[in-house]
Amino acid sequence: MNKKLFQIGCPLSFRLVLISIVITHFGCNVQSYSSPDGYDLDKGEERELGKTLNEISGISYNDNDSSLLAISDSKKKIFEISLKHNKLRDYTKDIIAPDQDIEDIVNMENEVYLLSSKGLIYEVPAHVSDTPSVIKSYNFWSQDQNDFESLYYDASVNGLIMLCKDCAADKGQQRRSAYRFDLSTKQFDTSVFYSISTAEVKKILKKDDAKFDPSAASINPLNKRVYILSSGGNLLVIADTRGKPIEAYTLNPDKHPQAEGIAFATNGDMYISNEGKYGKPTLQIFHYQTTGKKK
Repeated sequence: MNKKLFQIGCPLSFRLVLISIVITHFGCNVQSYSSPDGYDLDKGEERELGKTLNEISGISYNDNDSSLLAISDSKKKIFEISLKHNKLRDYTKDIIAPDQDIEDIVNMENEVYLLSSKGLIYEVPAHVSDTPSVIKSYNFWSQDQNDFESLYYDASVNGLIMLCKDCAADKGQQRRSAYRFDLSTKQFDTSVFYSISTAEVKKILKKDDAKFDPSAASINPLNKRVYILSSGGNLLVIADTRGKPIEAYTLNPDKHPQAEGIAFATNGDMYISNEGKYGKPTLQIFHYQTTGKKK
């Protein structure tokens, strides 16, 4: 007896219908996702990061060693991810208090800056080992109930830009505000640096229920635009350096279940880190392409 699933006499139309039913029933993800110029978000190179970085919450490119510096919610140190050898090592020993909820990291030439969810910025001398006494901290001036997860460097204003995920001043305003930390004076500006309209983001996406709560941000060195992740809404939003949304893309939730970190190499390669929400934490690498726009 012939036990093949599709016998010779089975019409092609029936086979196609059956295949469609199987795909729908088992939830296979066949959706394609559009991509910004120079990247193909459907074809990232995925690397598993291991349990140590299960709650990876921020990454920053380290040009000197072709690596990424990373922080994790549950850890008290900075880690270094070797991109060449795919190895993890301690960049520092324990230097962060366990209750600080560090959300993002920016690597500079001589310092590394860390952001806590309350808006506190830590300045760590590059390659410090285990001397917490040399770490400086700078408090955000607002005492309201604020939640920050994004910090990036903007050379054009010599400052670190801190983006609200959920700030008291933005309640009911359909916006996400950004604040500047002046690297010359080591002080926060007391006024808003810019605000991103969540309504404009929704308009670009053509999705009224889109959720835009910034979880990471970084400036692309090639086009000088700010690439902003929203983990909760599975979004990548591209804006100019004064917060005007230009493009917006939906990220594949299978590849980005919880996108919490973004960084760029000097050649434009884009790195997105994902917490281990449903499994192991991952790093998605999107190599910059010069052969036209990927859609």
